[in-house]
Amino acid sequence: MEISIKEIMDCIVNPVKSQIILAIQQKGECTAKDLLTSQHDISQATLYRTLNRLVDSGILKIVAKNKVRAVTERVYALNESFLNVNQSVIEQNDGEAYFKLFTNFIIMLMKEFQKYADTPSINIIKDVSGFSATPIYATGEEMLELGNKLNEIIAPYQTRNPSVDEQKIRILATIITPPNKK
Repeated sequence: MEISIKEIMDCIVNPVKSQIILAIQQKGECTAKDLLTSQHDISQATLYRTLNRLVDSGILKIVAKNKVRAVTERVYALNESFLNVNQSVIEQNDGEAYFKLFTNFIIMLMKEFQKYADTPSINIIKDVSGFSATPIYATGEEMLELGNKLNEIIAPYQTRNPSVDEQKIRILATIITPPNKK
């Protein structure tokens, strides 16, 4: 099944979808019950509705169905085509597809910021919202090293700590531009 770029970008910026995808990616395979246990801030109804949408769009696949008493429990995993979309674009060195991915990424981020900006109770400082761009000098190897270090730093924050009520889901987006030719 071909996964649309819009679906992929929606998964990146939709907090519930990205939370579910990250949890499944970390576990490899899991059931809705597993997800409910680890994702305390997602209601059961929202979880099942989102799982169905992710399966329908081809992002997730059902890898097993287990009979548990009178109920059939589905085991979910990420679809390989979802995992390989960026890799496929990179391997094909397809500039047009790469630009489409980037454009959709920016549009989805803009929608998130617009939803926030349209909220009457906005408090930029208290909500700790922001964005910045910082030029850096690095080789390709140094960029890979930096990416690995950032992933290590971010990893503990990709799962909600149920004992900390103040935690809210946020989107931390990273953009690495191609090197400047100067």
